[in-house]
Amino acid sequence: MLATTPVFRDFQEADHTLGLGRNMQKAIDDGHIDRIRGHRWFASLSRGPFYASFTIVSVIGSR
Repeated sequence: MLATTPVFRDFQEADHTLGLGRNMQKAIDDGHIDRIRGHRWFASLSRGPFYASFTIVSVIGSR
């Protein structure tokens, strides 16, 4: 098992890699998030400090 945790401090890079804007728009289109609130939140990500992280766990099995 191997765990890797990428860290994004650049909003543009994180948006490109993680699809933040694309996923926000889908949530808005599907009615999960109010349009105005979603656009305000997404716009706020590019102002000030930005930090995003997640953990990828790779597991290899054999039989």
